[in-house]
Amino acid sequence: MNIYDLIVIGGGPSGIFSAINVAMANKKVLLIEKNNRIGKKLLVAGQGKCNLTNGAELKDFFSKYGDKGKFLKTSLYSFTPENLIQWFSKNGLPLELIPESNKYFPNTFKSSDVIDLLEKQCNKYNVQLMTSCEAINVAHIDNLFFVKSSCGEFTAKNLLISTGGKSYPGTGTTGDGYTFAKSLGHKVIESHPCLTPVYVDNYAFTDLSGISFKSVEVTIFRENKIIDKNIGDLLLTHHNLSGPAVIDLSRSIRKKDTLKINFLKVPKEQFNKEIIEFVSEKGKLPVKAFINKYSLPERFIKKFSTLFNINFDKKAAELSKSEREALLKLCDYNFTVTKLGDFNIAMATNGGVDTAEVNPKTMESKIVKSLYFTGEVLDIDGDTGGFNIQAAFSTGYLAAQSIVKQSFG
Repeated sequence: MNIYDLIVIGGGPSGIFSAINVAMANKKVLLIEKNNRIGKKLLVAGQGKCNLTNGAELKDFFSKYGDKGKFLKTSLYSFTPENLIQWFSKNGLPLELIPESNKYFPNTFKSSDVIDLLEKQCNKYNVQLMTSCEAINVAHIDNLFFVKSSCGEFTAKNLLISTGGKSYPGTGTTGDGYTFAKSLGHKVIESHPCLTPVYVDNYAFTDLSGISFKSVEVTIFRENKIIDKNIGDLLLTHHNLSGPAVIDLSRSIRKKDTLKINFLKVPKEQFNKEIIEFVSEKGKLPVKAFINKYSLPERFIKKFSTLFNINFDKKAAELSKSEREALLKLCDYNFTVTKLGDFNIAMATNGGVDTAEVNPKTMESKIVKSLYFTGEVLDIDGDTGGFNIQAAFSTGYLAAQSIVKQSFG
């Protein structure tokens, strides 16, 4: 019987990196990928430019994964953003930091170059790549793993499932790993699209598509309770709310939630006080003179005045009570969520293999010995900006080190 030291199901960044690092220890590794090439999802990362990691300090990474930062602590420390930057540079593809966004990209700004490098590393260390090969089912018998696939049956001492979540199903991430995990006794948390735009009821800003706001505060309310909040850039599109302020919160957003958006950089109470002071001290000036100091986009101001029937050219002292109350909506604008962007446009998946059943110090299953999970197949998802790909490389690296150490000494 031909027995591999490791079979990896799923050729995304975490699976590829695990395969490379185990193969570097002179182990026999097979990577099974349903697409005709590994790394297909990387082609859409960073709009095809491949945002690989972020320039934030490591201590600031942990808050970028919702409540899963603690689970990822060992992974991120074992293979840090700096380690990732050094690895790519050492292997001929330096990364470049874009200061405005704090994002790292390959200096060629081509996802295809990242995939080329990963393929070269697989070939260098003799990882057997089985592409256009779909895993069908897995079994664990007598301390060995048996994988049935569209291109044959394979056996290994260790199995790593890195099939991703459900986002961008056109790249092959259709939730297959959840089925494999369940068949091996694991619990799978219900999945939802995340890092995705949010659709709201009575959306009034279609004609403002492309307008963005800096440092907007967005708060999620459900049954009058605060669920989560975030401060970031907001983008108005033809059909929905987008930009990091919203999409980084989408892991927590559900249908019928209320999103309260503060378009200004001041609390509602302070804004109200500033209105009163302006009316008292400069009441003869037009309302526009007051609003302009908040640097809101001109088209948005015009739209807002139309929606709430406020004449910004009138004297501030002539503002009615109802007009003042309407102005306060600039820092307390309510939207009712109708739906999230689906998996076809979501950049990540919220949900997946329950992390409570995976050892965060090794990425090994707590239920089945020598079974590992890495990347987005797990119930982990990060904010935009390279945090998810960093987590993929970090969990992949940690799993590889654990496999080599625990299985082969």
